[in-house]
Amino acid sequence: MGRVFGHLFMALAAIVVALPIVIVCSAALNGGRTMFFPPQDPTLARFGEFFFSEPVWTRALSNSVIVALGSATLAVLMAWPIAYALWKTGSRQSAMLAGLGSIPFALPPIVFGVGLGFFWSFLGGLGSIWAGIISHAVLFLALPLVTISIGLQAVDRAHLDAAATMGATEGVTFRTIILPQTLPYTISGFFFALVLSFNEFIVMFFVSASAFSTVTLQIFNSLRNGYTPTMAVAAVAFITVSIIVFSAVARWGDLPRLMGADQSRN
Repeated sequence: MGRVFGHLFMALAAIVVALPIVIVCSAALNGGRTMFFPPQDPTLARFGEFFFSEPVWTRALSNSVIVALGSATLAVLMAWPIAYALWKTGSRQSAMLAGLGSIPFALPPIVFGVGLGFFWSFLGGLGSIWAGIISHAVLFLALPLVTISIGLQAVDRAHLDAAATMGATEGVTFRTIILPQTLPYTISGFFFALVLSFNEFIVMFFVSASAFSTVTLQIFNSLRNGYTPTMAVAAVAFITVSIIVFSAVARWGDLPRLMGADQSRN
């Protein structure tokens, strides 16, 4: 009986999760400029506007891609030396850097966003896209920092001992043993940061200062004209990117370990 109730609960949870997605995807098919469900005069024209023909949305999508890719790459580049130093030495300084790198992700986004607004205004970078990239890199630094640290903990020490016995230098050991074994964790951290950057709104709202729009900001700006099917297309894009990225992490990354499973019991 308990198993039956468990299956019923999971089915109900799946329906609750799927229904909003189905409604949003259907609303993106409306032929007019107003969202209806079920859609009226179904068409794919709104998808063409979002991805190709409407400059406001194509520019916003381009900005989102630039910020997401740039910030995720920068976050990984900043996270690697911190995680490696913490794993290699365990020094107080590296632990402090790791703690400082995790603080922005733990702060309420509006607090961090307001602080960044004042910071970039003081430096003269407010409203520039590179300020948005750096801001998101700092905000999501904790994600690759955690995944890379987990990957480093998973490195087989026997391989390191064998490399040292054969006279391999630290650089050779890093390139031939550590980096290949931690590559899935590095990629996972990159993708986690990329997805959250692509979907983030609050910090970008303060940092952009209306000088440029990402997709999330453009959705907010478009609300003045009511709910439009193109906004639903943007939501579909968010959902699609998230599904693709997390499916890739589940396929090629060590998802149980990333989720905190204790594999030592296996």
